[in-house]
Amino acid sequence: MAAPLPELPFQGASFDLEEVADTFTPPEGFRVEIIEGKLVVSPTPLGPHLKITSFLQAKLTGLAPGYLPVQHATVTIGPTGERYIPDLVLLPEPMLDEKRWKFPSYEPALTVEVTSPSNADTDRVKKVRGYALGEAPAYLLIDTDDDRWTLFEQPQAGVYRKQTRPTPEGILPLPPPFTGPLDCSGLS
Repeated sequence: MAAPLPELPFQGASFDLEEVADTFTPPEGFRVEIIEGKLVVSPTPLGPHLKITSFLQAKLTGLAPGYLPVQHATVTIGPTGERYIPDLVLLPEPMLDEKRWKFPSYEPALTVEVTSPSNADTDRVKKVRGYALGEAPAYLLIDTDDDRWTLFEQPQAGVYRKQTRPTPEGILPLPPPFTGPLDCSGLS
């Protein structure tokens, strides 16, 4: 007669992925996101990636009065429970006075992702869909593989209805609350 199998700790157990993400400590140099119902642990960006983000942060400063460009903020996608850590977001300045680390995706005036070789398809496909579902008003995707910048706007029913690319001179028109366009020249 065979002995009964030992009970496995998580077999059939329900768990809260957000709670797991909150209590999980990633290895040094990694970050934790929730993407399409999965806990994703990925390396933090490298120097060239950070350089693009930092230059972009400087160029965006002051273009949207009342908003500040920040790195390393966690953005939540309400309808799906996903959490992203975009490369850059422009958040309302008063929100940054609050002791919080998660921000709803519809609050930033602009959310920016710069592709990395290890996760480019996530930024190009999964996050475009996620940000649209979360009604992020403007999502700027900087694809470093082909030096293509795409601004996604007007989210509706999980899809962005408008896509804009910079002019040949590198000028990208930005929607309100921005007071002018973004000069993308020399940023990649």
